[in-house]
Amino acid sequence: MAQVSREYKRIQISRLAEWLQGLLRIENIKAVLGSLKRRLFKLDFLEMRIDLTGKIISSPIWDDYSIQKYSEDLDEQCMSVLNSVGNLELWNRGRFRHAILSKVDHPEQDIYLVCDAGLIVGMAVLHRPTEKHTLPEIGYVAVRPEYRGKKIGHRLLMHILAETKKRQISQLVLRTDSFRIAAIKTYINVGFTPYITGDNVRKRWQRVMQQ
Repeated sequence: MAQVSREYKRIQISRLAEWLQGLLRIENIKAVLGSLKRRLFKLDFLEMRIDLTGKIISSPIWDDYSIQKYSEDLDEQCMSVLNSVGNLELWNRGRFRHAILSKVDHPEQDIYLVCDAGLIVGMAVLHRPTEKHTLPEIGYVAVRPEYRGKKIGHRLLMHILAETKKRQISQLVLRTDSFRIAAIKTYINVGFTPYITGDNVRKRWQRVMQQ
């Protein structure tokens, strides 16, 4: 029993250390400040949508990395990726279960993982529709900081679009922060477009596009 308790504490400390390291990474500082600003001013995420009707989508070739199916034994690696990206939330098993596992129908099919020789380096989740959000939503698109700049996010999104097309899902939505310019460029490059719901949202998108 004592050994189990020590292992549990070790895992908790490891998660906390990785989360703090993620918050303090130079490349993540802007994300942390941007998240704080959005919460302070109570701003909604910006929304983007894509309609796959009539589009031919091909999954990219993965010569250097591979797509890994989700399984429970990969939970720790998934949380490690999420804790590395500069989000204000600390990911632990409870949050992972509540925010991700409870919001997908088939985890092994709806959680997409990019693997480099056994290490999960990127991920994204396809959430099922809800009363509030009536379209399937791509969320938690995350790539380890040391793997950025390799177009992993772009290829992962193209893979998801190809897979959802096969599943006869024609429309998808994602939500993002206005300061995530690099991510927004990627979303636009794979075919997502801004979803405008009013003048305030239009002005926010105009400022994003100017950057």
